[in-house]
Amino acid sequence: MKVSFENCRESDRAERIVEVNLGSERTGSGILRRLEETLNLDFEPILWREGIDPITMKHTRPVPRGFFKNGSIRILRKLHVERVQELKTPSLSTLKREFPFGVFSVDDMPPDQVQRKLAESVAAFLMEALEKPELASFKIPSRTNDNIGYDEKSRMVLIGNLQMSRAFRDLASYKTVERFSEVMRLVDDKLRRRIHVTKRDLYYENVKLFNKSQGTSDALIEDLGAMLGVTRNSLNINASAKGKVIGRLQFKERGDPIDCTKGVGGHSITPADDLVDNLESDAEFLLVIEKDALFQRLAEDRFFEFYPSILVTASGQPDMATRRFVKRLKEELGLPCLAIMDADLYGLEILRVFSVGSKSLGFETAEMAVPDIKWLGVRLSDVLDYNIPRDGLLDMTLADLRRGELMLREEFIKARPKWAEEINIMLGKEGETAIQKKKAEIQILNSKDAQFITFNYLPDKISAGQWI
Repeated sequence: MKVSFENCRESDRAERIVEVNLGSERTGSGILRRLEETLNLDFEPILWREGIDPITMKHTRPVPRGFFKNGSIRILRKLHVERVQELKTPSLSTLKREFPFGVFSVDDMPPDQVQRKLAESVAAFLMEALEKPELASFKIPSRTNDNIGYDEKSRMVLIGNLQMSRAFRDLASYKTVERFSEVMRLVDDKLRRRIHVTKRDLYYENVKLFNKSQGTSDALIEDLGAMLGVTRNSLNINASAKGKVIGRLQFKERGDPIDCTKGVGGHSITPADDLVDNLESDAEFLLVIEKDALFQRLAEDRFFEFYPSILVTASGQPDMATRRFVKRLKEELGLPCLAIMDADLYGLEILRVFSVGSKSLGFETAEMAVPDIKWLGVRLSDVLDYNIPRDGLLDMTLADLRRGELMLREEFIKARPKWAEEINIMLGKEGETAIQKKKAEIQILNSKDAQFITFNYLPDKISAGQWI
């Protein structure tokens, strides 16, 4: 019988032809005991064969007929999820969001409610224009820096209740109101027809009015959502999505069942979040992955099969659809959320967006931010801990060093001292000399083995609870 060791310490990974005297043993636990004795295993194993469920030490059921015949088996180290289970939270049904006084936030609403709020806003503007034309204006929450800040209690970037006006005062303001009114008309049309379009689609419906600049229409879309107190998704306006998901998750998308355990490339995350419902999962945690290359590696290795999990990537800077999807998985399923990013400031910036949100969309932070996301790796200290060749380390540039100093002044970094320590190592202020003023990509771990992250790094870090 050929035995392959695929989730063990590197020194154990090999294929061997072994003779195992099973005697009268026929249950999973009994056979595993015989294998442990014969192979002198120093870890708790799992038996695995393609097409047959894994058999762990907890199973006393008979091993399926023919399990050991005509082929090889794999022995995987049993992975432990006790530490990650401690991070589980109540589901959305038992949570109540609370924000400080004076904070403005938006809500998801169905199309008919959004249309009603839109009609009410237009009616109020017209009434004001008839009675006091010099004061007629659309009131919109201000998105300037002095109205946006980090809130320590909620651990999110939030927007205050200061407002600005879109008013008829001169020719320039007239043009702005005209464009804003056109956005309102276009949005109402999409809501009435119950269809979704991208920001780019909406821009092309009246390029001339928007002065041949999509930035103009994009800003007005954000203003409209803020004025109505609804998310952009509630306007049926989507940004292009690039996120993918694979793992222990099933849901329905416009009534069609989606099984994310199937395939190897992952399922695209739809920007039409309102079309997704019936989320079901037996995963223990959610893993957010910065790079598509690692996502594909873990998907091909079927990481989620032996470590019950859901894997998500936005392939770099996260889009709104991926952020909202991660937020839903975290809240509706109560799953702990871990992240693996590059050990550089760009990776930390991506983690920041997932965690506390962004200033540009401060009024939607509550619908997208995951404040308790944990930074699992990669960290510069891993290079030393796992004896990774240092040839793959990159030097911090002057621009990196300046950016790092600015990040240390951010309130959300001050509230996360462990994150600040990692930045200080990159800046050369702390840590071992060998890793000071250095940065590293996730792929530096591949210098050990192409599957080192799957079968060594992630199991070690998760089992030991080595996140910050």
